[in-house]
Amino acid sequence: MSALRRSPALLMLPACLLVTGCLLLPIAYLIGLSFNPPVVGEVELTTTLTLRNYARLLDWFYASVLLKTLWVSIVTTAISAVLGIALALSLWRTPAQWRGLLVVVVLAPLLVSIVARTFGWMLLLGDAGIINNALIGLGVIREPLHMMFTQGAVIVGLVHVFLPFMVLSVLAAFDRIDPAIPEAADTLGAGPFTIFWQVILPLLNPGVAAGVTIVFSLAMSSYVTPALMGGSSAGVLTTLVYQQLVVTYDWHFGAALVAVLLATTLVILGSVLYANAVRTARWMGRR
Repeated sequence: MSALRRSPALLMLPACLLVTGCLLLPIAYLIGLSFNPPVVGEVELTTTLTLRNYARLLDWFYASVLLKTLWVSIVTTAISAVLGIALALSLWRTPAQWRGLLVVVVLAPLLVSIVARTFGWMLLLGDAGIINNALIGLGVIREPLHMMFTQGAVIVGLVHVFLPFMVLSVLAAFDRIDPAIPEAADTLGAGPFTIFWQVILPLLNPGVAAGVTIVFSLAMSSYVTPALMGGSSAGVLTTLVYQQLVVTYDWHFGAALVAVLLATTLVILGSVLYANAVRTARWMGRR
């Protein structure tokens, strides 16, 4: 007990060991496997090192899939950020007696499995789905719109899945803002747009950054929604990883894809968080 009082960091040791054993070691094993010669069905690490698995990624097909994955994730994150800020602002201004109910409504999609939600969107967006049938019945269109198995369908599905995470992150930042601050800006003559853009939004930076980190990470690693709603024409890197690990049993190349996906996600998120930190510091007058 005295040791814990002298070094409270020891309390974090069990969690660190759990994360290391359940997350870091498997990832390290996969990365090590990516540098081994490709042998179908083999998952044992060897001392033979090669870059053949990464050399295959220089093919334009894999580069295009990576760019497509980035594009879908960035657009999903941007839409989620805009909608999340708007929803969180509405919840922040909602009277206390209604706020709890509205938060439950926003979180309701998390109570349904991703597969069920994805199939629900398939019923809405399909060629013979509810939206097309309604538009044809109203005479708006003659032929059904092809909305399923496109990048747009994947983005819609991902936004629906990940929007609650963005709302919760931004709402937590809103709750830290003193309501007197925008009132003071209004008293000094600032308009609604100026109050939001120059007063409220900078104070939301921590929440927005947290939401962007969560949504972008989940979008980059999402598999179910792209696989069901994207089809072959809108495949992302995670579907290629699944094919290599489960269908063709090429674990070495699949591990290389995992390494590239992880490295790309970390680099982009690190850049975004650094830029956000610099912007926050400038706003606070530290730089």
